[in-house]
Amino acid sequence: MNISESTYYRRQHVTGSGCVLVSIKFGKTPDSGVLVVKRLGIDQDDAQIQFDLERHKIEILEGVQEANIKYGGDLQVQEIEIVPSDYPKEGQARFAAFKISEYVLGKISK
Repeated sequence: MNISESTYYRRQHVTGSGCVLVSIKFGKTPDSGVLVVKRLGIDQDDAQIQFDLERHKIEILEGVQEANIKYGGDLQVQEIEIVPSDYPKEGQARFAAFKISEYVLGKISK
């Protein structure tokens, strides 16, 4: 039996008018693009995404790239988890992705 490990790094970002959980798994980005997985609660039936998913993915990639540039990293996004009922405001996912990447790059360099 093979056992594998899958690690997501997560950061919540909440403001008065926006809320988002950014969840990233780093690895090689698939040729078809970043994989997206919906994260649902046990009693949650509605999986309809309530926000602009494409903008969300772009912001995450931008945040990771900003950290790569700032810290000389080469992180790639393999997969993200989303909470369909989140209501992110512009820039929240980018900020959270940057902070996650900053943490991971700092952890790698130690």
